[in-house]
Amino acid sequence: MSIPQAVQARLSPAERVTQFIERNGGEHPRWFIGVTCNPRERLLCEHCINATRDPFLIVGCDTAEEARRAEYSLRKKHGGWGKRFDGLDPAAIFVYTIRMSATTIPNQR
Repeated sequence: MSIPQAVQARLSPAERVTQFIERNGGEHPRWFIGVTCNPRERLLCEHCINATRDPFLIVGCDTAEEARRAEYSLRKKHGGWGKRFDGLDPAAIFVYTIRMSATTIPNQR
């Protein structure tokens, strides 16, 4: 007779971001949380992160609405930085976070 194994529930995008922030120093107000359809361009070109030095996480969501809900709930619950957009881009299915530093935009100076 085999022993049933517990199936771990898949973490929500907000839970994944929260765990990443906690593993990388916490301090939620030092983190920027956003949503995009093109994470590479947003992180490298707009936020000017150094991909080898600045901690960041990109989480794919099933829908743009799910990504926006994750972004909103994280900022409401923990604080942190982000932009507010009234429109909903259906292609913006990635929620991301970066730890702001002296060289990122916005920066932590």
